Amino acid sequence: MSRIAILADSGCQIAINEIPGVYIVPLQVIINEKTYLDEVDIDSKTVFEMMRKDKLLLPKTSQPSSGAIVEAITQLKEDGYDEVLAITIATGLSSTLSGVHLACEMEKIPVTLIDSKGTAGNHKYLVEVALQLINEGKSREEIKPILEDLVDHSATIIMTSNLDHLKRGGRITPAVAMLANMLKIIPVMKLNMDLGGKIDVLTKVRTVKKANLTIMDHMLSCGVNAKDYILTMEHVLCDEFASQMLAELKKKIGQGVEVAYGLLPSVVGVHMGIGGIGYQYIKKYQPE
Repeated sequence: MSRIAILADSGCQIAINEIPGVYIVPLQVIINEKTYLDEVDIDSKTVFEMMRKDKLLLPKTSQPSSGAIVEAITQLKEDGYDEVLAITIATGLSSTLSGVHLACEMEKIPVTLIDSKGTAGNHKYLVEVALQLINEGKSREEIKPILEDLVDHSATIIMTSNLDHLKRGGRITPAVAMLANMLKIIPVMKLNMDLGGKIDVLTKVRTVKKANLTIMDHMLSCGVNAKDYILTMEHVLCDEFASQMLAELKKKIGQGVEVAYGLLPSVVGVHMGIGGIGYQYIKKYQPE
């Protein structure tokens, strides 16, 4: 009988060797021309503290190296797995998925590819559901539509008052950043699911608090509720304000809502800057 391993990147916030059967390849963070393996050589808090101390610092990010991907595939084969279910950070943010596809072809191992169209909490939940389904004996062909349905009922919405990092990192155009700064507006941005998770402006408001409340109202308008969805709220070193918004979020969504809370992955937070906050929702997997 075939054995399926899950291959994911560090954007899912699962540590290497944390879960048997789940193989994590680290994304890369480049700071002052030095490359660090995400959550191996450096963690989110350290990266963000460096950004806070040096406001001109512009860390960059990169997909996992081909060598790291091949190494993970070699290891999972040695561990007795002969199929791969790959779940990666949004293709609109990184080329990780294509890198995994190429490596699996080179290593001649069957693979099913899942674009999370997000990262962080939503990505982690997809990995957890996939592992559950594998343990239930489901095949890759059976798992793929289940995960893709969850992706179709998910979203990542972000806000930041500092657009410099998004601009310099090429995530938004200089014209958008200049206009926002001139008019003193805060853009609310969403990962566009039709474009593989590329960042798109959802709306624009005047204050940081209004931006956060607008995100919550948008989630409600999309049908997000405590019974059917799992939420994630993560930030870039603004815990005091984010905690206030977390309380507001729980109040708006309703009693019993599950909200994972903490720091954003460094590979996302470096593009948002200090004070950035990301909200996510994803439909719960509920077997029929």
